[in-house]
Amino acid sequence: MARQPYNLEARGKRGIYFARFTAPNGQRISRSSGTSDRALAAEWASRLHAEYYRVARLGEKPRRLWTEAVTAWLTDHQQKRSLSKDLHNLKWLDPWFRSKYLDEITTDALSEVAAARRSEPRDKRRKKDGTPFSNTPTSQGTVDKMLAMIRSILKDASRRGWMDNAPDIKMTSAEHEDYRWLTKEEAAALHDELADHLRPLFLFSLATGLREQNVLRLEWSKVDLQRRVMWVKAEAAKGKKPIGIPLNRDAMQVLQRQQGQHRRWVFPAPIQPKKRDAQPFDRANNHGFKAAQVRAGIAPLRWHDLRHTWASWHVMAGTSLRALMELGGWRSYKSVLRYAHLSPEHLASDAARVEGFAPNLRQSSDTKAS
Repeated sequence: MARQPYNLEARGKRGIYFARFTAPNGQRISRSSGTSDRALAAEWASRLHAEYYRVARLGEKPRRLWTEAVTAWLTDHQQKRSLSKDLHNLKWLDPWFRSKYLDEITTDALSEVAAARRSEPRDKRRKKDGTPFSNTPTSQGTVDKMLAMIRSILKDASRRGWMDNAPDIKMTSAEHEDYRWLTKEEAAALHDELADHLRPLFLFSLATGLREQNVLRLEWSKVDLQRRVMWVKAEAAKGKKPIGIPLNRDAMQVLQRQQGQHRRWVFPAPIQPKKRDAQPFDRANNHGFKAAQVRAGIAPLRWHDLRHTWASWHVMAGTSLRALMELGGWRSYKSVLRYAHLSPEHLASDAARVEGFAPNLRQSSDTKAS
């Protein structure tokens, strides 16, 4: 049997195979195959070795791997606010793309990945009897955010000259996606099932429409109870602009009950062992929040859906979309248009501009009859 031009070595607890060889230009290569299957690793190593040979001997343009593009992209995006979500998506994508070259990531491959992500349940937990906790599929918005990240990575690789043309990636506009909101009855049922520490957070979110982290990390220095207002710092706001929020009666009642619990944090978590002081909660969209939904007998929702609920209630109560945009700190009018259908009444005065034609028709008909 002919000796292979590379060496395969299993490393780590998972036994992932690494390929080692010397390229024609003398460069020592050591790459992970990403698999513990020796046959698959050998096939991948043969392709990798052949690639280096073609580049060195035949002068072909080197093919770049997806993992190389990801590494370069991450280096340039360390300050991105949604980096943690991007890392989660990259971990999910790893089994699909880790051994692929960039030119192998085609439109068909992306469609397959999008379909697989979309078919996954939003909540992967299972009950004691083994049945899914929820069969609600992953939202199109989540899939689109993953595809937007892939598009950014591939465009970055194209600018570096690592691929000729990035595939066309089409996404569904977020404004066409359904969103979840609670009725007043559902909100009351869910409130009764929540743990005591989640109830103030829940009520304050419904009263203000603030995003999860803006509620969890609210500081007393950003609240003025006398003026009944609060602020979100620019660096903590999604739009990178400070937001001033008027506090309604429900929000004030929550804040008044929270007074005296902590000198800095409005919603402090219990003091953890080995820590001298309380800190804010890391998350509210946790297992306890989801379990309460099951006990309340309502359809699954995320904590962010409380913001949708707040906005929906406002529109149905007659709040204008322009005022809602300012209250919610949205950067563009487009973001609030998703709620417009809930209150067609706000167009009543405009609809009345062309009324009065029908009586004229009846008068004309009566004249002909006589």
